[in-house]
Amino acid sequence: MRYELLGPLRLVNEETHTISAPKVETLLAALLIRANQPVSTDELLGELWGNEPPKRARAALHVYISHLRKNHVQPAVDGAAIRTHAQGYLLETDRESVDVFRLQRLHAAGRDEADRDPERALDSFAAAAALFRGPVLAGIDNGLIVGTFARWAEEVRLECLEAIAMCSLRLGRHREVIGDLSRWVEQYPLNENLREQLMLALYRSGRRAEALEVFQSARQVLREELGLDPRLTMRRLQFAILSADADLAIAG
Repeated sequence: MRYELLGPLRLVNEETHTISAPKVETLLAALLIRANQPVSTDELLGELWGNEPPKRARAALHVYISHLRKNHVQPAVDGAAIRTHAQGYLLETDRESVDVFRLQRLHAAGRDEADRDPERALDSFAAAAALFRGPVLAGIDNGLIVGTFARWAEEVRLECLEAIAMCSLRLGRHREVIGDLSRWVEQYPLNENLREQLMLALYRSGRRAEALEVFQSARQVLREELGLDPRLTMRRLQFAILSADADLAIAG
């Protein structure tokens, strides 16, 4: 069994399964986020009911745990198990069966390879970014565990996208990355790193006017949304493009 958290929660073996019961789905997500670590009963109660759990919340939690053990986390079938722990519960599973662990491994490999081998780093970051299937744990209420995880995962995704663009530019693949960068700028309109990378990719592709349009668009969006002008590095890049600075043609 594979457990996928980087999008709507999915359980995958020969077929793909989802969990229809919201509380059970939230509980499994919280245990998977903390896979191979104990999660206290109080933390799980807070994840399921916030600050005002019902009177029989602990009994209900035991029922949900039993449901998971019976239907979704069976050691003999799935290779995973939910253990009762002194603090609460622990979901024990192989690291390769949870997409988050693969994300961490690929992301770390990309960061380690970035300076000495941008080609391999690009492959690692691209594989990491490809694990995302949409909004992380879409449809699950954001308690403390799920909410913190979702924000962390989104930051990792964004770092991977920026790194893909950086490696592509270093490898002279500016034309190839323009389409992706244009899409990512739409997804993250306030991200100045991506906008600068798009400006540079367009300029190196002989599309100087479009590169300058990206700057003007950034200035408009930043002023409207944040009341700020583009940062210094973007303004310097605009000036370098206007003056056809020879250094911009040098990859890396």
